[in-house]
Amino acid sequence: MDAGKLVPDEVIIGVISDRLAEPDCANGYILDGVPRTIAQAEALEKAGIYFDHVISIEISDEEIEERMAGRRVCEQCSASFHVVAVPPKQEGICDKCGGKLSRRHDDDPEVVEQRLAVYHKETEPLKDFYKSRGVLEYVENQPTVAATSQAILHALGK
Repeated sequence: MDAGKLVPDEVIIGVISDRLAEPDCANGYILDGVPRTIAQAEALEKAGIYFDHVISIEISDEEIEERMAGRRVCEQCSASFHVVAVPPKQEGICDKCGGKLSRRHDDDPEVVEQRLAVYHKETEPLKDFYKSRGVLEYVENQPTVAATSQAILHALGK
């Protein structure tokens, strides 16, 4: 996973199936980043797991690369910052606990490039898969998390 590669399908399907069988999922759930391949989507359906809504947040590769290049995470408390969008008060120091901020390994440019290549090859085809089932909604990337959340709620009719 750290190298930008996908987790094996049988692991993903087992974890998702087991988790969604828990009582707290009886009235609904949100999955983020799953499934990542057509094979996973088909395996989930074979296991009786169907989705009422699938959201695709539309964002350019360049924007993703820019965001990942600026992301910093606290080594102690895992708080997340961005050098431009959400900078810490003191460069390199966590506002919450005073810990050291660092770049995650999977935000390194080479790993991001690999992750994007895997996305375009393996995950992007899911748009057509779920569009053909009538459950896909496109949401344009917004400048803030709050605005993106509102756009998602709007797409869901909430």
